[in-house]
Amino acid sequence: MAVRIRLSRYGRIHRPYYRIVAIDKRCHREGVANEIVGSYDPLLPEKNIDIKMDRVEAWVKEGAQISTALVNLLKHHGYQIPATTAKPASEAKPAKPRAKKDGKKFVVASRRAVKAHQAKLKAVRKVETAAAVAKAAADKAAAAPAEAPTA
Repeated sequence: MAVRIRLSRYGRIHRPYYRIVAIDKRCHREGVANEIVGSYDPLLPEKNIDIKMDRVEAWVKEGAQISTALVNLLKHHGYQIPATTAKPASEAKPAKPRAKKDGKKFVVASRRAVKAHQAKLKAVRKVETAAAVAKAAADKAAAAPAEAPTA
């Protein structure tokens, strides 16, 4: 089971209140949580976050991941983030651009570019078919007088 530690919104319209929960990441935002590990009230001026960091660390040791919003919130309020949630820089590999056989870089085309290319190909096919139809008509016209009997 993939567990995430994230915010779950409660409260009413224009009066948000969040619970910090350990929950299966496939569940919806207000789904049944495995454990409530804290709360966050963004409208309180002071001490608006209350969290059990020992429970968060226990969940992280079990393999849970902390959501990016919660990581930013905890950093803002001065909490230490468990070390296993952040990926080391060496693990994050930059994407290498693929190279064609001729050595040029391969760039993935955007949807707009693909559509423009398809329209261009369609116009070329249209011209080619019109030329083929005209050539067939000319061949037919050229062959018709030769086959016609003279009277």
